[in-house]
Amino acid sequence: MTETPEPQRQWLVTLSMPIEAGDRAQAAAGFWEYVKNLGADELPVFVSPMTDEMAMLAYVGGVESDQDPEEE
Repeated sequence: MTETPEPQRQWLVTLSMPIEAGDRAQAAAGFWEYVKNLGADELPVFVSPMTDEMAMLAYVGGVESDQDPEEE
């Protein structure tokens, strides 16, 4: 018996962080510098089904990660 693959869904994947900068271009450059330096092993991304943003979960390096500051 073969497994039926799960149907493809659309996901909303976001990475958002505050960046101090003098203007938008500097903020964009600072963002990409953080992404380059920290990479997937340290930066959390937030993933939710496109139709249910309230079901968002955090992932770091492809593994679910609790990002609740109240839990620390």
